[in-house]
Amino acid sequence: MSVLVQITAQYYENYGFSEGKIYWKPKGSLTYHLRADDDCFLYQPELSVEVIKEMLKKECNEAVKVEYLMHELIFHEPLELQEAEFDSLYTQFIEKKYADATI
Repeated sequence: MSVLVQITAQYYENYGFSEGKIYWKPKGSLTYHLRADDDCFLYQPELSVEVIKEMLKKECNEAVKVEYLMHELIFHEPLELQEAEFDSLYTQFIEKKYADATI
């Protein structure tokens, strides 16, 4: 079955690039998505990770690089919670938490 594979990678910038040097500094993470057969990841996980790492090499150059950190198989589309409900509940929780506070 085709599933969404969510890949997390570390993003680096080469701070020495303009001087012809190498000084990789981590700048945060990147998220990649890939549709693939879940059998690849369930029965050959190491091989699947090696393929991902090879694909990520194409994202790299002398100034930036990305390194594989982890992946997760997503078997269904994300479910959405409503912003208005969150805001309403958040306000209620804040009011309850600080109801007895004195100034």
